[in-house]
Amino acid sequence: MSSFVLRVTTKAQFLIVAAIGVSLATDNSLDPASKKDLDWLQGTWKLVSAMRDGGALPEDEVKKTTIVIKDDTFLFPELADDATSKQGTIRLDATKNPKQMDTISTKKEVMLGIYELDGDHYKVCFAPTGKPRPSELASKPGTGNLLQIWKRKKKQ
Repeated sequence: MSSFVLRVTTKAQFLIVAAIGVSLATDNSLDPASKKDLDWLQGTWKLVSAMRDGGALPEDEVKKTTIVIKDDTFLFPELADDATSKQGTIRLDATKNPKQMDTISTKKEVMLGIYELDGDHYKVCFAPTGKPRPSELASKPGTGNLLQIWKRKKKQ
């Protein structure tokens, strides 16, 4: 496999995970805690840092990554050309410990993650597609897990 294909594939997975990690479903059957978290996540977010499989992702990619959450959808307005999905939805369960997310891309790829809300920041950790949900907000070597920290973008 050429390094270009590997780079694009890794970037695509990163963008899918990021997109999915930030969008949360607005199903009317959501429990009050999940609904509250979903409401809190509405808006535009900038990626602050990201690690995959224990290693930091390139800072230039991180700095360019923005995601918009509206209702139960996410959208990457930029930097999503290499992603397999520029948008999608997610199911949220804030009653679990740690809080859980099931993400679904527009291509029906499902990723399992956990999240934590803190002030104007949001942390999320996703397992690679087809792997078990992470049990902690960490990206250790050998896991393939993606850990991201997002910051709410100020309204202009």
